[in-house]
Amino acid sequence: MNYNELVKLLHENSDEKYNRFNAAIVNSSVPTMGVRLPTVRKIAKSVTVDEALSYPVHEYLEVDTIVGIVLSSVKLPFEEKSALLTKFAQTIENWSVCDCNTVKVPKAERKQYFQFFKSMLPSAMPFVCRYGVVNLLANYLDDEYINAVFDSLQTIVTYGHYYVDMAVAWLVATAAAKCRNVTFAYLVGDGKRVLNVFTYNKALQKMRDSYRISDDDKAATYALKRSE
Repeated sequence: MNYNELVKLLHENSDEKYNRFNAAIVNSSVPTMGVRLPTVRKIAKSVTVDEALSYPVHEYLEVDTIVGIVLSSVKLPFEEKSALLTKFAQTIENWSVCDCNTVKVPKAERKQYFQFFKSMLPSAMPFVCRYGVVNLLANYLDDEYINAVFDSLQTIVTYGHYYVDMAVAWLVATAAAKCRNVTFAYLVGDGKRVLNVFTYNKALQKMRDSYRISDDDKAATYALKRSE
């Protein structure tokens, strides 16, 4: 599908009321058309990798999302796919494009992808860092990797950027549901040193908002709340 055909198809599936709502919550300088994500994903299935790579960046949010969907889902050897993902990550400038395009990591390549996504965390580009964080969240919150994931959080240099802080808080809260004991040990230990107050307390808040956290554990988060 060439670019003009893609834009025409997206416009045909746009919704102005949804566009106003979506543009407000995404908080991006990239223009939006107002195409709902399920439709965007359906359209992406008709786009090849070569076509996705030919599309201009930041003309429309939906196009950026389609490029991410195509590159994150294509089946290629690690070396080829990671090179494409590296270039894609460097174009991300909002949370929506970042979070809609996590990779489903093949079991045979878990170690390689862990190092790959971990290497994004020290980036000075906040959304490259966030892309690494959300992919660790999506693939590595288990007994085998949880300690290594928490160790990687100390390499982040963009704490203080809202969308980095919120991604880390989301990761920690999700980890509490999946790896309860290790996560609480982190919160009373290294987490107090590594995470800034905003991120730490946001993680606690997200735990309290989660249906996957027990009432007793939610109650325990109040005692952990930090003021400095």
